[in-house]
Amino acid sequence: MPAIAAATGISKENLYKWEKGTKPSDVGLYNKLNDYLDKMESSFNHVMEDGRLNGSKKSSPGPRSLLTGIFIAEDEEALVLTDELGVPGNIITLNDKPVLIARRNDSSIIGSVDGLIQVNGDSIDPRYTSGAWIAVKKLRFTKIINGGFYYYVIDKNLQGILGKVRPSAENNSITLFADNEHTEITRNMDDILAIFSIEAVISK
Repeated sequence: MPAIAAATGISKENLYKWEKGTKPSDVGLYNKLNDYLDKMESSFNHVMEDGRLNGSKKSSPGPRSLLTGIFIAEDEEALVLTDELGVPGNIITLNDKPVLIARRNDSSIIGSVDGLIQVNGDSIDPRYTSGAWIAVKKLRFTKIINGGFYYYVIDKNLQGILGKVRPSAENNSITLFADNEHTEITRNMDDILAIFSIEAVISK
């Protein structure tokens, strides 16, 4: 707060009040603060340092990365990834752990999701064409899924499959299918690393 006050000329008292939810009496000062914060965010030089990356330290000038890394097999907090690490929808390995690369979701319309990934190649459902974007949310409890809903499933071969889900005739298995196609893929639950619900679709 003292640094922002010195840079903007806005008193610390005003800044503390606004932080606590007090309505600003001077809209001009409030706009000045917004302009300053926007400028700081766009010129932000961030340093990514994470113990899960073996102490590696990457510094990157310029705006924040748009990418996030979602751990597939573990319930760990998502990572901030540099744009050079890949494209959304790809799976990479960091410290021997598979990570799904996703685009950060900055849209309040889509709501709370883990990220956006792009459909690469052919999905078993024609509505999810290559190049479409899906907003995904990792399920914490993979045993609780709703039949007839769309999910993105990643198996132990790090293959992502997108389709409607129903219980399989085989014990402890699920089948992914599409309404208007005859393709079906069955996976044993023990061979599945992660299941993501599809919260939104953005077609090309």
